Amino acid sequence: MQLSSQLNGRGIPAEVCVLEDLYLDHIKQKVPAYKKAFHQNFAVAKKGAELARDISSCLDSIKLQQLFEVWSREGRTRLITATGFWLPIIEQYQHYIGSPRLEVDCLHLDAVHSPSYLVYEDIGDSYNHIWFYDPACKGMSYRIAISKEAPVPLSMREERYIAHGGGWGIGTYPSAVQELLQAGKRLNVLAYYQEDINPHEQIQYYMNDPEWSPWVKDEYDRMQFPPLARIEPGQAPAYRNQQPYPPLFDVIRHSAAIISKPGGYSLMESFAAATPFVFLEPFGRHEAANAAYWIKQGFGIWYEDWKAQRYSLDTLISMHENLIRARNQSMDYGGILDAAQNNPEIR
Repeated sequence: MQLSSQLNGRGIPAEVCVLEDLYLDHIKQKVPAYKKAFHQNFAVAKKGAELARDISSCLDSIKLQQLFEVWSREGRTRLITATGFWLPIIEQYQHYIGSPRLEVDCLHLDAVHSPSYLVYEDIGDSYNHIWFYDPACKGMSYRIAISKEAPVPLSMREERYIAHGGGWGIGTYPSAVQELLQAGKRLNVLAYYQEDINPHEQIQYYMNDPEWSPWVKDEYDRMQFPPLARIEPGQAPAYRNQQPYPPLFDVIRHSAAIISKPGGYSLMESFAAATPFVFLEPFGRHEAANAAYWIKQGFGIWYEDWKAQRYSLDTLISMHENLIRARNQSMDYGGILDAAQNNPEIR
């Protein structure tokens, strides 16, 4: 969504397509149940990552045909994907149009191949593979711009830490929250379900609208970020949304550190906000590689190591300064259309 906004801002037509929109309806309807099961049991979530497989049998052939007809009619030949699960769909579209050859950027928001790309190792050799956290590189060459605002200096932030479990609310963050409360720390905590909320004077809870789904558009027929509410005792949540970035990012910008599993997009938020990252148990080997890369760059630390340092603020200050320097040396990823940025006719 953020890349689409950038491209549209440059006069280049771009549309966001959500993978789940192409699922068979009975499979799509199961997604919320899978999400809750993963939230309630991290072991189940990790097993799910290990069992990643080809999703072709989950796709609705009629929906695919309709999508290909629209893309073909509009002459779409340039595609960007952030998950390997789109690769078989892109291959089918290539066969559908015959020629010209598609130009595809495969974005890797993990330091090694994520499960979705591993499933399709035999597809996509001719595509552009964009690595944001390449362990072979000394630093980050690309970043995804989230906000045009400069990072808030750590000295101007409240010493309050944001704890969450990524988009699906998975991981060991609830136990970390309890330890941090016992250490007297103040927290921003993202709740995913009503039962996640346990009022505490040291916690400010936030919650994404439980009615939100990534494939549901707003009244302007646009994909929308998850609407967010600050939870106040005794008051109904007032969910709000905004463009061009998720409202939770404002909380991240003003937090002293992120405490979460090392998800790829969470790293991008850490980089954009210059907010240090304290890593909890990873979700698979790809997230373990993410943490190792971030720590090597001086941007993060394992939770247990930070705990052994008695939750050192000086450590976080050093990481924040490293992030600020690195941000000044990287450039925004603008898509395969960079070479054609002055030609709004190219799609």
